[in-house]
Amino acid sequence: MNESVLLRRTSGVCPNCLRVVPADIVASSGAVYLLKSCPEHGSSELMIWPDADHYDWMCAFEFPTVQPRALTTRDAGCPRDCGPCQNHLRRPTLVEIEITRRCNLHCPVCFMSAKSADRDPELAVFERIFRNIREQAGTTPGIQLTGGEPTVRKDLPKIVRLARDAGFCGIEINTNGIVASNDIEFLNELKTAGLTGVYLQFDGLHPEIYRKVRGANLLENKLHAIENCRRAGLQVVLAMTVIDGVNLDQIGGVLRFSLNNVEVVAGLALQPAFNSGRFECDAPRRLSMGDVIFQISEQSQGLLSPYDFYPLGCSHPLCSCGAFLEVTSLGPVSLSRKVTPEQYCDAFDATSPQGSVLRDIAFQRSAGVAEGLSIVVMNYMDATTMQLDRLRECSMMVATPDGLMLPFCSYHLTSCEGQRIHSICTCEPMVEVSR
Repeated sequence: MNESVLLRRTSGVCPNCLRVVPADIVASSGAVYLLKSCPEHGSSELMIWPDADHYDWMCAFEFPTVQPRALTTRDAGCPRDCGPCQNHLRRPTLVEIEITRRCNLHCPVCFMSAKSADRDPELAVFERIFRNIREQAGTTPGIQLTGGEPTVRKDLPKIVRLARDAGFCGIEINTNGIVASNDIEFLNELKTAGLTGVYLQFDGLHPEIYRKVRGANLLENKLHAIENCRRAGLQVVLAMTVIDGVNLDQIGGVLRFSLNNVEVVAGLALQPAFNSGRFECDAPRRLSMGDVIFQISEQSQGLLSPYDFYPLGCSHPLCSCGAFLEVTSLGPVSLSRKVTPEQYCDAFDATSPQGSVLRDIAFQRSAGVAEGLSIVVMNYMDATTMQLDRLRECSMMVATPDGLMLPFCSYHLTSCEGQRIHSICTCEPMVEVSR
């Protein structure tokens, strides 16, 4: 590495043994790198942002924090005391609930390593989970029902109804779309039960992409699922797992597809792939949120620039960011070009399910439903990229049957050999990883 400038110091984990280790964030040759050193497994260096000036600009955003109720008091330290512990800085704004580990696919890329034989939890388990979330965080967090594949449960409408009866307003399913593409009556049942949105895996517009990422050509299923959601009156967020060498060049096409279907596609969520669970897809390099921001800006044909993406405000500035394209008679216009960073921070609403997002401001301005497309980039961490100062600001939680709410990146944290520090779903005693 060329001469470097220290930007900040934090802590990470060793990908081999998950030991907490010191970590430095440095700028070198215009990019930003994460440097770590484990006394047993040696040093590592990873580029985590392509442009140091843009990294500094993102880090300059500041939002107030609202601490959650601390649920764990163990002394193992971050990230093993997640639950959250007394050192966590942000309350939940989105809570995931795994309703099954079964799946009707076996995707080469799956952070859950979903399979087909596990037994599903009973409905009473979800009654308890929704009650725990309400008692600990109120009813303002959004609820995402996930898996596995949630639509393999025929009683999914009953689970949605339990969430609605518990007082939650924003309820979505995270789905591959296979059932949604073939069964509009099931979607109608879900809508009647209280479902408000569908978070649909959507990795590109070419069949070969789905063969590589999902193990089968699912493009027609995705398109049919979107049409059925349109007919059922359910809004869709397209969730694109972005992988270098596979679909990085597809971001612009998916953006244009989303804008052409904005009456049903409310958002586009871009998720650089992270290494947890099953990852059997060759990628020349790992991508960061910064890489995706610059790529969508380049592929948007002038609709967006890297500085149109503001941190969401509900988590660390380097964990999630968003832009909003208003649909006008003259075409899509980036709202960030009408709202300064200072105005954006001043409009922060701690009760919003997603923090201070630009769509909130568009809604306030139009005094009604904002016509346009939200674009969100999520920067999930794994053992290679983990930074504990970011983890302490996580607001995306996974609720467990025993009453805990674990930060998403902590819950899914695995070593390079697949060992976990938090067990799936049940929060049994943490797995001790060999030193």
